[in-house]
Amino acid sequence: MDTSRLFLAFPADDQAPALSRLQDRLALAGRRIPASQFHLTLRFLGPLTPVQSGSLLKQLPKMRLPAFTLELDRLGSFPRAKVVWIGPSRVPFALSTLSDELAARCAALKLGPPHRAFRPHITLFRHDSTQELPPITPIRYRPSRLCLYSSTLSEQGPNYHILQSWPLTDSFN
Repeated sequence: MDTSRLFLAFPADDQAPALSRLQDRLALAGRRIPASQFHLTLRFLGPLTPVQSGSLLKQLPKMRLPAFTLELDRLGSFPRAKVVWIGPSRVPFALSTLSDELAARCAALKLGPPHRAFRPHITLFRHDSTQELPPITPIRYRPSRLCLYSSTLSEQGPNYHILQSWPLTDSFN
């Protein structure tokens, strides 16, 4: 397994049709993200040693992975990265708490800090830095699982593959 580009994310399979329709409506010049690749990244991990990988895979099933709902109600862009995205204007407590707990566990594994603050979003286009984006009808997003992904680069851009997944739960044990 290539561990050089690993990340934890929530797939957005159920939202793919609505996100694809939004891409059609926006009709931006950038490269569309394929519907099968939509996800919301919780944490980019990068390269892991076998010990780090093994430890993380043992810890994840022990973590409380709470279910949450997002209202994807705004479009934005990261001009330097040339990415257009959809995201929430409010981050639910359950998601920010999960992000914080994961950050603490990653620090304990001696993984570097994330290269950016956690800003939940789903990328819609790459190679586009559109500044003027229209208001949108919110899309409800309630993921059912957290996945460990690997990313491989190709001439068409990155391809994401799910290596393992863990269900989100409504229980508060």
